Amino acid sequence: MFMESSARTRKVKNNVIGSLVIKGLSIVVQLILVPLTLGYVSDELYGIWLTLSSIVVWLNFFDIGFTLGLKNRLAEAIAKEDYEKGKRLVSTTYVLMAAIFIPLFCFGALAVPHIDWPYWLKVDAGYLPEIQSTLYILLGCFCLQMITNVLGAVVAAFQQVALSSLFPVIGNVASVAIIYVLTKTAPPSLMYLALAISIVPIVVVVVASAVLYSGAYRRVAPALGYFDKREIGSLFSLGGKFFLLQVQVVVLYQTTNFLISFVSSPVTVTAYNIAYRYIGVAMMVFMIVLQPLWPAVTDAYTKGDFAWMKRVYRKMSLLYLLSSLAIVLLLLVSPLVYKVWIGGKAEVPFIMTAVVAIYVIVHTWDSLQVYIINGTGHIKLQVYVTLFGLIAHVPMSLLFGKYLGLGGLGVVLSMIVVNIVYASCFTLQINKLLNNTAKGIWIA
Repeated sequence: MFMESSARTRKVKNNVIGSLVIKGLSIVVQLILVPLTLGYVSDELYGIWLTLSSIVVWLNFFDIGFTLGLKNRLAEAIAKEDYEKGKRLVSTTYVLMAAIFIPLFCFGALAVPHIDWPYWLKVDAGYLPEIQSTLYILLGCFCLQMITNVLGAVVAAFQQVALSSLFPVIGNVASVAIIYVLTKTAPPSLMYLALAISIVPIVVVVVASAVLYSGAYRRVAPALGYFDKREIGSLFSLGGKFFLLQVQVVVLYQTTNFLISFVSSPVTVTAYNIAYRYIGVAMMVFMIVLQPLWPAVTDAYTKGDFAWMKRVYRKMSLLYLLSSLAIVLLLLVSPLVYKVWIGGKAEVPFIMTAVVAIYVIVHTWDSLQVYIINGTGHIKLQVYVTLFGLIAHVPMSLLFGKYLGLGGLGVVLSMIVVNIVYASCFTLQINKLLNNTAKGIWIA
């Protein structure tokens, strides 16, 4: 057990170090991408882009939690060295994702022309043709990404999270280069922006899949002959719960840009996203350390290594305190940073940054609990508790934002309230799980 714990800890440390380097580059690229994009399109067009891309991401939950279920089930199979089962799980997941997202693209493409996008986005009707063309691009690329990104769950199950972090970084670097060329050679265009940002990540993952499945992951490489409908139940028993959680994620997080645009304007969407990207740097660093824990906790929980999980939880709690202090510091120096970072390309009120900072602090603590709980697979309580967010977020956002006149700030305040409820419940659950005293709903 000691040797297993040490090997697991080494994997986590290696992933953290690798992820820090890779995600550090990702943070730099993302920070460059904001002013570069604002230099290519106006702050209004940028707000429209953010809103449209968020709407498309809502389709995320149509995978019905299969990829998240695969991450846990495959990690369990690897822990037991059952690679035959692993190959069946991976193959079945790819077939299921293709069966879901190819028809979904067709349905979405048929629906796009029948929606009054200028009304819902609060923009001039002259933007309609470009909005529709951009949505076709986003829909197609998103559905392809959902199929190819099964690779990310496989990489995570092998406890190589740092490797999976490398794929989007390569895509983002290429996108930055393409957008830079566009600023010099092409007029402002949502379609060109969508093509630059959406297609490259697909190419990167397809190439990575070809390399990894013929090499390090060949024992679980997908093959049509290994599709096994019996594994659907195995994936769905856990994936179905993750699906319900993903619905909550769609409502709470991915509707944010749309709600802010609806109660205020696309310009406020831009201000919120700039503040979130800036303050979110501290959370991104914390998440870099946190992400390798999910498959590691699955491995530890499968083998009954509660002592290891307790040590990790204590260390992560201390790291959370440091992250919160960093967020406060980022808030205090934000006016200076904005002046240097984006200049006069967009205005970000201090109150928006302050409210976003509070949200990020609460959400970071919530994320710590959720990642460890997800690793154990006992997520039924999450399903019930997050129904609160599913039901309450939209009306609460409209109440705060529209009827109380708080605008975009009201939407963020709603997210804070919901996440406080989540964090309270999940902190209690994780303590019960780690002390092996959980019963009933706490361990379902």
